[in-house]
Amino acid sequence: MSPAFPPLVDFMPHRPPMLLLDALLEHSELDVVCERTFREGDFFVEEGRVTALVTIELFAQAAAAHFGYANLARGPVTASGALLGARRIDLLVPSYGVGERLVVRARQVGMMPPAAQYECTIEGEGGAVLARGSINVAMGIEAPAG
Repeated sequence: MSPAFPPLVDFMPHRPPMLLLDALLEHSELDVVCERTFREGDFFVEEGRVTALVTIELFAQAAAAHFGYANLARGPVTASGALLGARRIDLLVPSYGVGERLVVRARQVGMMPPAAQYECTIEGEGGAVLARGSINVAMGIEAPAG
């Protein structure tokens, strides 16, 4: 049984409607697994579909969840960061459907503070890879208020 993780807003700066991930499922020193299911009325949904271009933001938010949750142990801080770029993004489908559960995986493969590189995938039904790529992010920590 996997541990219960706190809501993403507890350790990520993103807020709805721009918080695209639904939950953190797994976390380790180098890996993170998150999920997302788009629903009718969600930001980016048009005619029951979401363009696969949101993949880059899903990858960036998975990286933010990775370093944000790791920093949560330090106390009530907000992890900040920025997407620096993508080295390679392979979109294997043109869009994602409403109601389709997406599993977003990110593995930290390089780190030179304050930057890190992540290899990422999005999986659909049965673990089918729908997108994959490599992103670079800048990571920072804001001091607790007070």
